[in-house]
Amino acid sequence: MEIDLAQLDSGVTGSDLRTPICIVGGGIAGLTLAHRLAALGDEVLLLEAGGRAPETFAPIQQTGDPHPGTSEARARALGGTSLTWGGQLLPFPQDARWPISSADLASFTAEAERLLAVDALPYVAAEFFAQTRQRAPSLLSELPQLDASLSKFAPFSHRNLAHTLGARLRAHSRARVILHAQVDELLIAADGEHIEAVRVRTPNGQTRRIEASHFILAAGTLETVRILLASRIGNQHDQVGRNFHDHLTIAAATVREPARAQLLAALRPWIYEGTLHSLKLSASTELQHELSLTPVLAHLTIDEPEDSGIGALRSLLRARQQDNFASILRATLPQLPRALADAARLALSARSEHRRYVSPRAMVQLRLNAAQRTPSASRIMLSPDLQAVLDWRIDATELATLRSFAQRLRTQLRVDGLDWNPALFVPDSTAPINGLDDARHAMGGATMGVDPRTSVVDRNLQVHGVRNLFVASAAVFPDGSPQLPTLPLMALSLRLAEHLHRQR
Repeated sequence: MEIDLAQLDSGVTGSDLRTPICIVGGGIAGLTLAHRLAALGDEVLLLEAGGRAPETFAPIQQTGDPHPGTSEARARALGGTSLTWGGQLLPFPQDARWPISSADLASFTAEAERLLAVDALPYVAAEFFAQTRQRAPSLLSELPQLDASLSKFAPFSHRNLAHTLGARLRAHSRARVILHAQVDELLIAADGEHIEAVRVRTPNGQTRRIEASHFILAAGTLETVRILLASRIGNQHDQVGRNFHDHLTIAAATVREPARAQLLAALRPWIYEGTLHSLKLSASTELQHELSLTPVLAHLTIDEPEDSGIGALRSLLRARQQDNFASILRATLPQLPRALADAARLALSARSEHRRYVSPRAMVQLRLNAAQRTPSASRIMLSPDLQAVLDWRIDATELATLRSFAQRLRTQLRVDGLDWNPALFVPDSTAPINGLDDARHAMGGATMGVDPRTSVVDRNLQVHGVRNLFVASAAVFPDGSPQLPTLPLMALSLRLAEHLHRQR
């Protein structure tokens, strides 16, 4: 069942609501968790602050370094960031310094892949090429101390989880979805050890109390931390909001001929069973120690022009993901003949070569992504009017990581036609880097750990000292070792669903 408070306040008026499990947030984590709990037979209520269509968040106040992702990557709607998500997946790394291991998440990672309709091929490059009987690119053997892996891209039809998991929830007899239900505060019991209710504000300004046995904050990193801070919960050791971090990203080189042909032959994506696989080159543990690097990787990006056939196809697929297909279709009608021709080229290349077709007009770049150092100096705080304030800091080690890794790549990639970014090769390794951006992967602020003095939630995502409050969000990530957070986030949410089901 679905109730939209913007249209039908009677859905919650008259009396307070009571539910066994209340999930705050209808984004990737919240939908994954609610879907799994309902499938296990648990009754669940999901609260989403937005509606079906994306709505604009109020700007986040910022100090420190600019963080565009706080506004550009947040989607206030059922589905959350899956409305704009690029669909790329990498699993939890083997060497992550978390209180849980990759083995703890293995079965849940596989389940998340099934929900996203990607294939079951390995992520490790050597295993991928062995299983697909493809010859590994010879370039990989020329790049010592780099670990090769392949990410997966979910098809556009499964990227917006409101279309898949959300639709199933609305039809499920044990699930209720309430839209335009803004959670203002968690209400803690007199004993200080459990949450009694959440206070919800409706679009017309009414407030309602929703009681539950278990509460899960799954409202995204910034909003989850804001609710914890505003409710004065879980912060006995001043850890809520601390250790915010993201991935840093920068175009290291623009790729022109003859390097373009060489690198595309070696690194352009592979396609199997409808899943696109993109090669990533990560600094090995040995190289990280040698050069004092944070986790960092390199990969090719391929950007087709907006006025091309592939650009038109991409716009239409994104429009379907974001529920504005009709308006985009009208705008792209003049490009449809070229789009159909390029669609045929894409299909032929995928079928005959198991590779992605790249048009001659595409811009190809070598891009770097680096995790920030943790614990970090960045922090989410609360303004006097109880809104989130982000203080984001990029430190000298992170800048040096990008420069040192770029220097190593330039030494090893001995091909003509790489126009390297000069900002990465200045004498002062700690100087600011023009063009540096965040990767829109907001993490931290409610860190997972075993010690309440240095973390907010335990290995089962329960807030320390509050027996019925849990967090399902990238806010719990202790570091940015998972270079792409969505798959680990979904796996954690599925694991939490199993834990809650057993606990109940």
